[in-house]
Amino acid sequence: MKKRVFIYLTLPLLVLLGACSNGASDDAVGSGSPGRSEAVADVTQSEMWTVELSRAEMTDTLTATLAAIQYGGDILETVSEIVPGAGNSFLLLELTIEKTGVGRASFSWGEAHITDKDGNIYYRHPNDTFLTNLGIPRLKGTDIVLGKESGYICFEIPKDASDLRFRADDGAIDIGIPNGR
Repeated sequence: MKKRVFIYLTLPLLVLLGACSNGASDDAVGSGSPGRSEAVADVTQSEMWTVELSRAEMTDTLTATLAAIQYGGDILETVSEIVPGAGNSFLLLELTIEKTGVGRASFSWGEAHITDKDGNIYYRHPNDTFLTNLGIPRLKGTDIVLGKESGYICFEIPKDASDLRFRADDGAIDIGIPNGR
């Protein structure tokens, strides 16, 4: 009896875990067209912070498929799709931010931003918690005071923006986005 209960409880969990997907390959976070993912590993250091950009991706759509086993044993798949505003794309950055200096400074998302060749400034998406719902590890949205934090952040930028750069810490952190159009 114990073996049968274990199988009944474990099988739905394995099916659910195997079916969860953000619609991407191992090389990309989101899906969409024209999606472009680039592994980078660019590290920049200021007096207080070390910031590593591990991956950058431009995408027009973020999707996730979730499978759930219903009471009768049928599998119900639900697809979630997030799209940016008209004329825009999502820019996803995988960052690791570590406080390496001593002092009371915090890494503020209100100051971190993307710039383009025309000097336009784009701030982090005001509510990128949808990344977590899509199964993408999200970098926390509150100021970082100490330690090391990793994950993805999302920006919504015009499709025709070019020469993109991530800037923070009063300009001391300045990282070029590869293939930044």
